[in-house]
Amino acid sequence: MMFMKKPYSLKINTHKSGKAAEFICRCYMRLSGYRIVAKNYRCGRGKNTPYGELDFIALKHNTLVFCEVKKRKKNSDFLFALSSNQQKRILNGAQYFIRKNPQFSSFSQRFDVFFVRFPFYVKHIKNALHRDFIA
Repeated sequence: MMFMKKPYSLKINTHKSGKAAEFICRCYMRLSGYRIVAKNYRCGRGKNTPYGELDFIALKHNTLVFCEVKKRKKNSDFLFALSSNQQKRILNGAQYFIRKNPQFSSFSQRFDVFFVRFPFYVKHIKNALHRDFIA
């Protein structure tokens, strides 16, 4: 009697592909001279945190960069990838991070967004979010 191994599937679930997209973006930032200060930073305790999770936070010179990664299957989906509630969550998460890490309070802040479409598309938008424009 022969035992057949289950064929390996090349499909990857959404969670794993999202983590892979975040890893690629962190590598990009590292190669651009940034130091990764935190990744998957949970803003609070428990499963439902008050401000969610920041994908990663990078530092270069005196600029602290809060990065959000959005992975989509089609480029047209990037237009609707970041809702106003998500933007507020990112800005509030940044405030939470600064409160918990006062050593970064004097640094300037920037909010970047990465759009990723596998296999080879990464778009980095610097200063994608501004506190002044979020109501």
